[in-house]
Amino acid sequence: MITQTSSLLLETRDILHKWLSLATSAIMIFFCFVNIVMLNQVTIGVIDSVFGLLNLYSFRKALLEKTHEWHHYMLAFSMTVVVLSSFYFADLRAGSIYWLLILPPLYCLLAGPKLGLFYTIILSLPALAILFIKSDTEDFLPYRSILNFVLAYFLSYGICYLYESQYAKSSLLLERMAFQDPLTGAQNRHALKLFFDNFNNVPVDPFLKYETEETRLLIIDIDYFKSVNDEFGHDVGDSVLLEMTELLHYLIHDEHVYRIGGEEFLITLKNHTQNQAYDFAEKIRKEVEKTVFRAHQQSIRITVSIGIAQLQKGQSFREFLRDADKNLYSAKNKGRNLVHYGPMNVSEAV
Repeated sequence: MITQTSSLLLETRDILHKWLSLATSAIMIFFCFVNIVMLNQVTIGVIDSVFGLLNLYSFRKALLEKTHEWHHYMLAFSMTVVVLSSFYFADLRAGSIYWLLILPPLYCLLAGPKLGLFYTIILSLPALAILFIKSDTEDFLPYRSILNFVLAYFLSYGICYLYESQYAKSSLLLERMAFQDPLTGAQNRHALKLFFDNFNNVPVDPFLKYETEETRLLIIDIDYFKSVNDEFGHDVGDSVLLEMTELLHYLIHDEHVYRIGGEEFLITLKNHTQNQAYDFAEKIRKEVEKTVFRAHQQSIRITVSIGIAQLQKGQSFREFLRDADKNLYSAKNKGRNLVHYGPMNVSEAV
């Protein structure tokens, strides 16, 4: 599963790509006119026109459909070719060297910090060679030009890298605050809603076998948990919840464990048949039953009731939670320390 932070970074890059494609295409077409009509620099003008139209096409594609990763590389490549060719063919006094300074931040934002640094270093080699050749040979000007260029060039990358890294850390912290339960570290209802929305947005493939593509949910409730809090205190109860979460994480991947209530947990099982889901739920029930939870020098044994439901496309999130609660109550009414197929799946009962 792609984290919300990764999704945000990808979305930011897509937005940057879209509007940067439009802006650079306008600039390139403008310089195409200037170079061909006013300066008689046909070679540079033709290059500007080709990549300007390419970026305009890239902008149109970004408006009509989802941006793909190769679109980012195409934009970075087009800007690199235009800037480097202008720097090579034009007079140094024209100032085309200034455009080289925007490429390192662009690489960092579009390709990521590591790959962006690689592209920055690669581009610096021909840029430094052209700068050395075109610089005035008197009074060590080539070396002074190269020194100033290198410092400004890599500093622009460094600033962008620091900002990007800090942005990623801050986004990750906010994601944990928004989508993780602060006590247990399991995912919370907000994360479950995100999973639910993604599930409903995925189109159904008619060529896949229905049974193997079903998603089932285990709704887990600790039996008589209130008595644990009443007898030992809430600190002990919190420790039991924490150990319970660790046990569930041990049995299944962290991303599939949610805490949806005080002592209620939910596990998502993708591509599980009804028998596989039942067997896995029984495994959890037996593991919890035989586990001794040690909290604050107390040895506590608990049991859980587990209801199994099939996730249906087209349900609203509120309907889903209401049905899930009914499913769990049905399991409780039939007895505790058991696994039960809830009323959502009566036809599946074994």
